[in-house]
Amino acid sequence: MSVWSQVAGWFNDPPPEFVFDIGADEVAISRTRAPHAPREVQLESGVVTPAQGKECVMLPAALAAAVQRLTPEPLKRRTAALLIPDNSVRLAILEFDKFPDKEEERRALVKFRLRKTIPFDVDQAVVSYFQQSGTSVLAAVAPVETVARFEAPLRAAGLQPGLVMPSSVAMLELVREKGLVLVARRGSGVLSVFALRDGVVLLARVLELAAGTTDPLEEIVADLYPTMVYLEDQTGARPSKLIIAGFGDDAEEAEVRLGVELDVPTESIAPRQPGIAGYLASLGVSEKAAA
Repeated sequence: MSVWSQVAGWFNDPPPEFVFDIGADEVAISRTRAPHAPREVQLESGVVTPAQGKECVMLPAALAAAVQRLTPEPLKRRTAALLIPDNSVRLAILEFDKFPDKEEERRALVKFRLRKTIPFDVDQAVVSYFQQSGTSVLAAVAPVETVARFEAPLRAAGLQPGLVMPSSVAMLELVREKGLVLVARRGSGVLSVFALRDGVVLLARVLELAAGTTDPLEEIVADLYPTMVYLEDQTGARPSKLIIAGFGDDAEEAEVRLGVELDVPTESIAPRQPGIAGYLASLGVSEKAAA
């Protein structure tokens, strides 16, 4: 069972009718039942400016208008899953000597550990977590206000948001390889990097990319190389594969160049909306249908 399948099981039964993915440069939607056919609306610069612990939705009316354009009419409080930018949420891998059995004690312990590392008040935050293998825990945390601002345009369109999750965590459902793999998703101004071993997240990072770089792939190589060195040092093994997403028309070039410069087999995830595709895959929809 993958990371996403475990998390999705906590929030969705039955699944919502729609899934939205709000990014820094566009909003996308898909039905969770056929026909899926994801659709997008582009956002002007400055409507959404993701940043951990800070205001992300700068122009609420513009975001609401984009969501409204994508939302079928009429709606009577239909449900929707919501995927939000990776860099609006803090992801953390927490290791414990012992993880309590009681939920109240678990949540208190997770919040205690997060309190030391996040740049905002954990008591005024939405905290989700789940136990991976052994006593490893994957946690996601964001200020309550951040989540509320992303949910607001869906509520205004007559939708009831349920699941809220970083887009790239949903995407991980598409990663089915065994062993140690590295996953890199390029977004608007960010690179989200995950290391997984047999579906368990060992590392999660969201790195800023410089604007206007003449050679963006060179910067990405420079970001990924130390991560690979770190993984080899910590695990005693090199990733067997690099899986990339979000490279659009540059995907073929990125596969070749990253594979050569990092000396690792590289392949790309095909769907244009990998977060939505991952969410739909968790519901049993094929990657082809979700593309």
